[in-house]
Amino acid sequence: MACCSLVGVAAAQSVPSPSPSTVPSPVATPTILMLAPDAPPQILWTSVSSTTPHAGDVVSGTVLTSSNVASVELRIGGYGLNSTKTDVGHFDWTFTVPNLPFYAPHDFMLQIIARNTAGVAATTNVAMSVR
Repeated sequence: MACCSLVGVAAAQSVPSPSPSTVPSPVATPTILMLAPDAPPQILWTSVSSTTPHAGDVVSGTVLTSSNVASVELRIGGYGLNSTKTDVGHFDWTFTVPNLPFYAPHDFMLQIIARNTAGVAATTNVAMSVR
């Protein structure tokens, strides 16, 4: 009986565990910076689900900003989209990638614009390529 339990322990110990490189590590996001309403807005962190989507894919993202940001707008290829404010300094967005004609450019710059109530803006860009 002791022999069987040792075999079971040995078998359990020989199961390979995932290597550290295959286990995704969480990404720390910055703490929201509390600023006065009239201070220049700041974009602290951005996340985009895919920078190489295909037509029909749903692309989503998050933008973390300073506390005094009232709105975040996204512009890509001549279109604009407002993000949803979910908390102080936290904005989420989602859009569906349209079908593009073969002759249209497929490389775009996603411009992220954060504005305070006075209209002062901070911007950052993310390169995107529709496949």
